[in-house]
Amino acid sequence: MKGGAAQHLDLLLFSVEGVYFGIDAEQVLQTAACNGEDDDLLWIHEVLDFRTTSVVYLTPTIITAGTRGGRRYRVVIDAMEDITQCSLNDLRPLPPVLEPFAMRKGIWGILPRNGRMTLLLDLMSLLSTRVPQPPERRTEPCPEAG
Repeated sequence: MKGGAAQHLDLLLFSVEGVYFGIDAEQVLQTAACNGEDDDLLWIHEVLDFRTTSVVYLTPTIITAGTRGGRRYRVVIDAMEDITQCSLNDLRPLPPVLEPFAMRKGIWGILPRNGRMTLLLDLMSLLSTRVPQPPERRTEPCPEAG
């Protein structure tokens, strides 16, 4: 979000396995195609601790995000949709029953958009708390973009 009196938020929108997410675009330092040669990656479904045995990435994209401590992480997201501007008035708080759980996952709000709910992630806080050590090298490369 820009400056103190801004009335909007620029969001990078994406989905994984039909779950829609938005990240403050200012938290994203860079995007790149996932070309199958990268082995220092975090996968967003692992960072968020999806409770599923298999997640299929159809159009994987690498985003580089920084933490408040200055560390940079490369995170694979899927189905990057858009970078869009939304009004702060359109954002909704989390229901009280979900808030404690969701905040631990870096989810801080909801954006109703195009008939669906987009979960808003604070990627900077999520990476700072969930991944305190440098990521280990993966043996599994990005799938080839088709």
